[in-house]
Amino acid sequence: MVVAWIAIFAVALALRCGASVYWQNQQADQNAFAFGDSFSYWVLGHQIYLGEEYRFGGDNAMVARAPGFPLLIAGWHWLFAGKPSVVSVRIMNSILGAFTVLVIGWFATLLFDRQVGLYAGILATIYPGAIAMSTLILSEGPFCLFMALELVALYYCMLAPQCSSSGRRRAAVFVGINAAVAVLIRPSWLLYTPLVLFAICLFGKDRRVHVSHALLAMLAFALVTTPWWVRNYQVTGRFVPTTLQVGASLYDGLRPGATGASDMSFMPEFYRQQTQQDAAGQTQGTYEYRLNARLRDAAVAWASEHPVEVMRLAVVKVLRMWNPFPNSDSVGSSTSRLVISLGYLGMMSLTLLAVVSMIRRKPPLADGAKRASWRIVVLCSSPAVYFTALHMVFVSSIRYRQPAVLTLSVLAGAGVASCVARFKQSEILGSQGGGDG
Repeated sequence: MVVAWIAIFAVALALRCGASVYWQNQQADQNAFAFGDSFSYWVLGHQIYLGEEYRFGGDNAMVARAPGFPLLIAGWHWLFAGKPSVVSVRIMNSILGAFTVLVIGWFATLLFDRQVGLYAGILATIYPGAIAMSTLILSEGPFCLFMALELVALYYCMLAPQCSSSGRRRAAVFVGINAAVAVLIRPSWLLYTPLVLFAICLFGKDRRVHVSHALLAMLAFALVTTPWWVRNYQVTGRFVPTTLQVGASLYDGLRPGATGASDMSFMPEFYRQQTQQDAAGQTQGTYEYRLNARLRDAAVAWASEHPVEVMRLAVVKVLRMWNPFPNSDSVGSSTSRLVISLGYLGMMSLTLLAVVSMIRRKPPLADGAKRASWRIVVLCSSPAVYFTALHMVFVSSIRYRQPAVLTLSVLAGAGVASCVARFKQSEILGSQGGGDG
């Protein structure tokens, strides 16, 4: 079993590193980025390494990006004496992605068994979306590692059938720590942990114990994120839990002419309006804070006046997020788009097979086992439900489903196990029939 996992890790790392080198070679030069977001993370990481002020986009962009991913890049700068190549940072993400595969396999083993764990690890290794996340210099790659670790900790804390009280308390602390790191890397994860803990406390049997563990987890979360909160308060004079890009992201999703895709061409007009208001002496807080509030209020006002359009856009965004085919022709070559589509359809088909197998399993399971099966489905699919709901409000694309599909690979692994079991059973029945003849 250890040899199998070493092989899975090696293949996962080789695929991701190979894809990283290939992708970098497709760029204009060895120092080029494919996405503007990537450049912002690179600059902020370099600033942290040099001990400079943390900002991107001028004096009025001090809280534009959460520090989690830039801190990782800063550590990579330190490792390479301040001069890492762009492709080396892609390799860093590839290493983190390979470790994510191991955590997904661990998670599947806990929820099912070693066989399902291996199948889930293999699927996570070859899933094109996971490989892409580990190749691009975007926050989704490292985020997935800490998201998966949080789910493992959640299992030990709330669902493990045999775990000591002290073990559950330690797991609760790790839930909070991993959730905090995940939010500092990917701020959109902010509401997941309190929502899932609330649901467990509401529907779980031992509510008093669950509530105490949930409070412990949220305390650990707050302790890890407090330095960022304090820094933001010092900069803005306001409590800012994540970044001041929420208003722009919200207006991007809820505005006149919105299509569900991102189009930030409206920003110059909002800069003009805010500058004009500031010139009139109507100021409160920092410019960045006021601009964020203006965008947020404009999005809320438009949504309240156009509820039918908001509902239509929500449907469009769901379809964009879970579209089997990339929404844009800019996503690689036609071959790349085909591979992405086939990988996604295969993963979702196996996931559906696993869920159907749980429903139709014969003989009937005992009550406890039935509840355990549905708790597994809910836990594995909760990131998919969360991200879908979130991006029904904000903009949507297949990029935002990738972390959720990675957690669904646990159920997909169970789907593979179901297929293998049926194949073996048919072979046995076939050999018995042949013998009788």
